[in-house]
Amino acid sequence: MSLPPSPPPSPLPPSTEDPKPLGPSHQDLAYRRQQLKTLRKVKFYKMAWRAFIMTGLAIGTVKLATSPIWLIRSIEQISVDVKDNARLSEENIQALLSVPYPQSLLSVQPDELADGLMAHSPIEKVAISRRLVPPGLKVTVSERQPVAVTLPNIEKPLQEIPDEPVPFEEPGMIDAEGYWMPRNSFTELGAIAPPPALTIKGMQKSQTDSWRSLYQELARTPIVITQVDWTRPSNVVLQTELGTVHIGPYSKAFAAQLAALDQMRLVKDKVDPEKVAFIDIKNPEKPVIEVLQATSNPLETP
Repeated sequence: MSLPPSPPPSPLPPSTEDPKPLGPSHQDLAYRRQQLKTLRKVKFYKMAWRAFIMTGLAIGTVKLATSPIWLIRSIEQISVDVKDNARLSEENIQALLSVPYPQSLLSVQPDELADGLMAHSPIEKVAISRRLVPPGLKVTVSERQPVAVTLPNIEKPLQEIPDEPVPFEEPGMIDAEGYWMPRNSFTELGAIAPPPALTIKGMQKSQTDSWRSLYQELARTPIVITQVDWTRPSNVVLQTELGTVHIGPYSKAFAAQLAALDQMRLVKDKVDPEKVAFIDIKNPEKPVIEVLQATSNPLETP
């Protein structure tokens, strides 16, 4: 037995509610506009306050810079510390500083003053800083330490007289690192500078690297050496307390040569120094004493 067909569904009654708007409401838009206005006002006040502060700082800086409290009025306000000082004095350094008085402490340029000091050969390093209390400048200087007088090679005449000092082409001084300076470098600054006891003759600028290691050995040896003659690089000649010494070309054997020379102190008592022409230590294992007697053969040391 078949069932009767179901009746069709009845249609839904129409809704009585208003449809919701798709975008923000008028109240939301008004609230947002009010927030933007508030943010713009806050930003404006912050910028205005920042500009006010910056202007105040600028005015304060100008007043501070021109205040009599922060003026350098005399050279007594510049303290100088010369490290490893042997020649330059505090007064020498102060006289080299181009500081017009009076001058605002904040307008002083320490780097420019340091560059001015570094232009002088005897000065190796400079550090300058401002000191607020009491107002002034602190200058720290390291000077070069000349260890030898340099004499040019007189066998090589100058082609022309130079306008500026030429390293190693005229008498000068040299430090342990091979930095050359004119012989009057210290005295022209007002310093009392006795010349070094060691003399280097005929050295060239190209031999600076060799000089560093050579001087290290000279500083170590107990032998008193007063001159190094480098005029002929094939045979460097030393003037020592034992007499004239030939070492041949400078080489890594120099330390052994000086050690052999030190061992020859005993020979000094056995040989008349006036009869010794020179000592040959080209071969440090077999040093030779050359004597002035024409009929004698060279004496080999045991």
